[in-house]
Amino acid sequence: MRPLSAYHAVLLCAGLSGCALAPVLQPAPPPVEPESAPVPVVIVPQGTAKELFRQGVDALQHGEGQKARPLLEQVLVLEPNHKYASSLLSQIDADSVEMLGKEYFSYEVQQGETLSLIARRFLGDPFKFYILARYNDIIMSDDLEAGRSIKVPGKKPPPARMPSPVEQPAAPETSNLRLSEAKALYAKGRFADSARILEQLRMEGEASAEVDDLLATVYAGHAKKMTDSGQFAAAKKLLSKASSTYPADERLKRQLEQTEASGDAEQAYREGNQWVNDGDLAKAYTAYARTLKLEPEHARAKAALKKIKPQVVETYYADSVRARRRQNFSEALDSLDKLLEIEPNHELAKANRAEIRAILDREEQSRNPRP
Repeated sequence: MRPLSAYHAVLLCAGLSGCALAPVLQPAPPPVEPESAPVPVVIVPQGTAKELFRQGVDALQHGEGQKARPLLEQVLVLEPNHKYASSLLSQIDADSVEMLGKEYFSYEVQQGETLSLIARRFLGDPFKFYILARYNDIIMSDDLEAGRSIKVPGKKPPPARMPSPVEQPAAPETSNLRLSEAKALYAKGRFADSARILEQLRMEGEASAEVDDLLATVYAGHAKKMTDSGQFAAAKKLLSKASSTYPADERLKRQLEQTEASGDAEQAYREGNQWVNDGDLAKAYTAYARTLKLEPEHARAKAALKKIKPQVVETYYADSVRARRRQNFSEALDSLDKLLEIEPNHELAKANRAEIRAILDREEQSRNPRP
């Protein structure tokens, strides 16, 4: 082989250097795929159309339109022609003035009326209660007290043509609406209004186990409220009516018995107070004791007994001393027995009683000497 010339050697070195300095191309990284947005989880309400509709109505009665929306939408999935669900769903987002009109008249709510009854009476549809509530800026549709003035859309009918407030037999959906109203009124402590709706349902032949159970519960709650406020006669009358309506309900029977005992206890307590005012503490103590026998947890009677007990004990002891001085040992013994019934550990009374008992025994022996 011939040796490389200087020229070729230089070219070879330059070529090698150029190869060494040339950058090495790296493969491009694969493109990063954007993360897909999370798929929202849609929770489909479970239940029958009837159950979901009732839940939707309950939500709307509490002003919870967004909670009611999926419930009513699912009702329409199960029953596409459910006109009441469709009507309520449309009321959630509708402009109340556009739907009902700008013209209105003022109406004073009557005792026992609800928005659904007013909507049925003047708008011809009890399920317009929600849009009527929004029309009046009412959040809780059951928050409607007698005497309140509300706006009713339309022209006020002449008195002669005013729609009758008397309820007519209702469709099943309307009965469910009224049952929901009764539940809401009961939860707010409006027992009389709740009972009025339930009693009307029973009169219209819409009684059911649920209606009957709720009505009995309403009666019990109302009677307790009366008892707590001292209205024992009214509570007794209501429970007597309830027990007559539901004779197999042991709860109502027990509450009636307890109410009667509480009423008698309160009467005895008032008698005790009267005896205190008259200055006869012994009779007052007896009345208070009878109160506690009828109602052991009667706090006022307990406090009254504790207050007058020392004075009553002192009075009985003084009576026994005076009777003994008059040689009336039987009367003295009777006073000491009453004292010891109240204060069994009264040592002086026990000693005096033993002495008097011994005197009476000696007198008995002297009258009837042994043979």
